Amino acid sequence: MPRLLASLLALLLLTACTGGSTASTGPGASSPTVSLAPHLPEGIPPSFEDAVDAANVPVAALIPLKATVTDSWIAETASGEAIVVAWEFPGHDPFRKDRGVAAWRRFDDGGAPWRPIWGASYAASRNPVLGIDTRIADVTGDGSPDALVTASTGGSGNCATTSAVDLVSPTHVFRDTGCDRTIDPSSDPVGLRIHEAVYAPGDPHCCPSGFRDTVLVYQDGTWRTASASTSPA
Repeated sequence: MPRLLASLLALLLLTACTGGSTASTGPGASSPTVSLAPHLPEGIPPSFEDAVDAANVPVAALIPLKATVTDSWIAETASGEAIVVAWEFPGHDPFRKDRGVAAWRRFDDGGAPWRPIWGASYAASRNPVLGIDTRIADVTGDGSPDALVTASTGGSGNCATTSAVDLVSPTHVFRDTGCDRTIDPSSDPVGLRIHEAVYAPGDPHCCPSGFRDTVLVYQDGTWRTASASTSPA
């Protein structure tokens, strides 16, 4: 009996370590569909099952329960339509609400027609933001629109976290948090334009000595500086 019990315990431990499912990777395995982003905000639905155009998708169905849509944006990418949707949860303090944003894309691969590909959440208890804005523009240089998402935290320095999401790959290709600067799409060359304050020793926060403009371009999976210039204020 002790030997049988030990064998059963060993079998249970082996099952727990190896998990209860396997994936087919050998010859003849079906082509995989694009999987969910690994860190989607909690409560995001895994899919939207109606095969309708982006304009006919009820964006409230793409966000967590009890949240309210604050804005949404539609993109026509090289791989299909995409929707970026921002939301907030109810709260007594309008400056401290749980907020989030997610990007969804239309697929035609035999899986659910609409699936989330990226998302971010901003908890009021950890990193509260005042609002979320998105601009749809090509910033990676592949000729297809991307999403440039700005989550504003406010303050005298106009602080924010900016993320760029390649809606085709789909890949989160850029993230930067800072103050006293703005990040916008650049059209010539295609990329990101960073406009930031330059402070000399003794400058008050209200009055920087100058401003620096830097243009970044995305090449071979890396952001490179295409140009940089500084001008007096």
